[in-house]
Amino acid sequence: MYKIILASTSPRRREILEKLGVPFEVMPSGAREYIELEQSPYECVTILSRRKAKNVAEKVSGPAIIIGADTVVTYLGKILNKPKNRDEAAQMLKGLSGKLHTVYTGITLIFIDENGNRQTESYVDATEVVFKEMSDKEINRYLDTKEYADKAGSYSIQGRASIFIDHIKGSFNTVVGLPVSVLYDALKEHGVDITDFWE
Repeated sequence: MYKIILASTSPRRREILEKLGVPFEVMPSGAREYIELEQSPYECVTILSRRKAKNVAEKVSGPAIIIGADTVVTYLGKILNKPKNRDEAAQMLKGLSGKLHTVYTGITLIFIDENGNRQTESYVDATEVVFKEMSDKEINRYLDTKEYADKAGSYSIQGRASIFIDHIKGSFNTVVGLPVSVLYDALKEHGVDITDFWE
């Protein structure tokens, strides 16, 4: 049986796996999250999820499955990173107000067998998110909660910002940070069925 390791300190990703009933360990990757400016959102999440997974895989012997993930928020093709401060978060939210934007999450799985052989697979899922129009008062009230801190795009869809979401097209979990349907299918392709963990 494979040992499953989440190469992330994200409490959101950890919570998603816990809800799936999957036994796993958390091992922070420590990988640097930098990208080249010319890289597309698809390339960005692929590269960063691979970097995270490989960093942890170097410290692990098999049999194990390493899960690396990375999420970016984009508007008009531009990546909206985590805000440096409140003012930057305010500008992001004003830009997203009443608009459609796209969230990409890449996951990389590294399968390590008992002989140390490794196989790496990467996948990307995208979800469109549409915000309601937000007034300056609403934006400032949200910023007062400080929920925006350390969040790509300056909001948390599963938190208080959920009241400002008009609708999404795609997977909610992709926006949170781990597309579970993609993960399920990818694991099944390698003979690992999540439902086997259920009691």
